[in-house]
Amino acid sequence: MSWDSTYQDHQRVWGNRPSALAAFACHYLRGKSSEKAVEILDLGCGYARDALFLARAINCRIVGIDNSVKAIEMARKSLTGDLEPRVRFECCDFNEIAGGQFEIVFASNFYHLLKADDRQNFVATIKKKLRPGGMLFLSTLSNKDPEHFGKGRRIETEDNSFQDEKFLHFCTRDEMETDFSFLDIKELSEREYFEPRSNGKVHHHILWILAGVNSAR
Repeated sequence: MSWDSTYQDHQRVWGNRPSALAAFACHYLRGKSSEKAVEILDLGCGYARDALFLARAINCRIVGIDNSVKAIEMARKSLTGDLEPRVRFECCDFNEIAGGQFEIVFASNFYHLLKADDRQNFVATIKKKLRPGGMLFLSTLSNKDPEHFGKGRRIETEDNSFQDEKFLHFCTRDEMETDFSFLDIKELSEREYFEPRSNGKVHHHILWILAGVNSAR
């Protein structure tokens, strides 16, 4: 099932509350507030529940990107007039983003959807789009996830990867530290959370929360 179909059939599939990563990032950034609006790139923004939450909670400007036409359509319809000067959405792949660098790159529950080559390209995109001294906030499923780990067909060429309704990769701590070794990691912890769905079901997850500073000069 494509993401356009998912959004078409289920609309706001995860509801309107912010993700665990958005709540963490908001708390972190509020503690480091400044008068200047921080520039945020939201990778895989979906229908914009996190982008709109962050835009209302902290002084920032946000560019949200997603390759689902339906998701971007929903995001734009959710954008109220008071936020329009500070938030915009683009339908594109993560490696096609135009423009310069950002102080914050934000990626909630997107990394685990990518196969090995795409994860490498994703990290390369972050390196390119994140300013020196800027911060990455990222969440992705842990190999301890009780909801999806081990379900479906095991991908023989990739450890901790399975194909069920969709491809999912589950990261270990060592993998997280290796993949994001270019960062000065400030936070890397596993979090348990319960994810409501629009169909009334609640999914039980364990994910990684990562926050790190781009140490490149």
